[in-house]
Amino acid sequence: MKEILNIRKWASVLLVTLLFSSCETTELRVVESPNDLSPNQASVDFFLNQIQQMTAQIHSGEEGRNENGLSQFGMEPVRIQHGFGPTYRDMYNPSDFDRLWDNVYARALIDIRTMNPLAEEAEQFTHLAIGQVLEAYIMMSMVDFFGDVPYSEALVGSEGILNPNVDSGASIYAAADALLLAALDNFNKDELVLPSNDLFYGGDEDKWIRLTNTMRLKLYLQTRLVNESESIAVINSLIAQGELLLDASDDFFFQWGTSNAAPDNRHPYFDANYDGAGPSADFYTCNYYMDLMANQYGEPDPRIRYYFYRQQSDFSGADVVTKECVTQISTPSWWAANQPYCTVPNINGLNGYWGRNHLDDDGIPPDDAFRTLHGVYPVGGPFDDDSFRNVSGSGAVTEGLAGAGISPLMMSSYTNFMLAEAALELGTTGDARIYLENGIRASINTVVSFGSSLASSSTFVPSSGAIDAHIAEILASYDGGNDTDKLRIIAEQYFIALWGNGIEAYNTYRRTGQPDNVTPGFVLQDSGTFLRSMWYPQTATDSNNNFTQKAAPDTPVFWDTNPEGFVE
Repeated sequence: MKEILNIRKWASVLLVTLLFSSCETTELRVVESPNDLSPNQASVDFFLNQIQQMTAQIHSGEEGRNENGLSQFGMEPVRIQHGFGPTYRDMYNPSDFDRLWDNVYARALIDIRTMNPLAEEAEQFTHLAIGQVLEAYIMMSMVDFFGDVPYSEALVGSEGILNPNVDSGASIYAAADALLLAALDNFNKDELVLPSNDLFYGGDEDKWIRLTNTMRLKLYLQTRLVNESESIAVINSLIAQGELLLDASDDFFFQWGTSNAAPDNRHPYFDANYDGAGPSADFYTCNYYMDLMANQYGEPDPRIRYYFYRQQSDFSGADVVTKECVTQISTPSWWAANQPYCTVPNINGLNGYWGRNHLDDDGIPPDDAFRTLHGVYPVGGPFDDDSFRNVSGSGAVTEGLAGAGISPLMMSSYTNFMLAEAALELGTTGDARIYLENGIRASINTVVSFGSSLASSSTFVPSSGAIDAHIAEILASYDGGNDTDKLRIIAEQYFIALWGNGIEAYNTYRRTGQPDNVTPGFVLQDSGTFLRSMWYPQTATDSNNNFTQKAAPDTPVFWDTNPEGFVE
């Protein structure tokens, strides 16, 4: 036993000696983890790839979430998608905007700010320019929806600013215009290398230049109420330059994929409609919008089968549980007789459109088998060929294009509708009627082409004659109307072209007051003041001492100088 203790004693001494000698001869230092890269070690291409994806998510949302980006928040107040109520104040909660806010500030903008110096140092000027265009687009959209938001003091926590103040919407718009002008300069520089993965234009700088000029058109049309003379001058200059996005080959959209796991890269709206368990509770198309396309003119709009998929041809199986008004029709006194109150009427030979009315706050009934779903354009769903299948179960995930839809951020049709409004309201260069026709044709051509792989085997592809006749009827109404009628028709057709893009629809409605014949609230005659802007996100007001929540979401943004009650 004594021998064993001695061995242990000397072993302890040896261990201590080794430890002390190690301290004397070995330099102890922290080794950086190879998985924890500093910004100057990061790839500019990786940053740009993430920034582009975040722009699409800010626009259209993310898989598996109840709120799907700015487009959903824009489509619901203007009666494209159904929005809950019963008042505008109740339409959203501040927390509904939390994820969007994080995507903008904690993801997209911080990636742009981190990428910029790296791109500039490496003379990757096209990367830098793309980031500038996307930053301008994102920040203009934030002003459009929320008004005054943090910008100049945002993302500078390293400088000790942990509670950034808000900037005026006007100053952010001015900064966005400066970004767009700087982007034009950078696109014209000789870059060291083009982006390896330009998800929008494949590195084609000419297309980016046309988009950048069109973003400036959007900006100056948006601000026409606060500085008309400047808007006229800049818009005319942009028209004269001849470098606007006016051809479908230049359309600015994000292409989604078909993978439903690891990661799910399908269009988020496809996921909400075709997840196998039936459509998400948040997804109803507004009856007003489907009626606008089905019954506004002598024949249904040629795009209607591409936009919507009907699961039922009639509603004989519906009862008071699936939709109360089907068996208990009692139209409120504040609704006009020709407005689609319960369901979309079968006037032009199309039945089966099942949506919800504006600000209907009732619970979600068991109507999955009746509900009209999103179609092939733009979310990658099925084409409506009168098959009237109930789309549910595991097979739903392969319906149509299996989610390979697009987020239409800025299309050639949009440019034409903006120019039509500018020509009519500001007297800028060009004929509003010609721009209107060009916008309708561009939209129809894009939609029909997008869905051609699914529609070509059916008998429901619109003929060129049918398309011409439909456009001729719209133009005849335009020719016979006064200026208010003309503006309404431009806005209505723009709304139809904007299926999938609520940002421009929400802006157009507040800017023009058109369409002025939209359906009223479903529950109350007085639904309160329209959403002239949105609540600030809960995460912003809780975490920033310089942020104060709005008393109500009725404060107009800086470019909206229209009187109270202008829209409802």
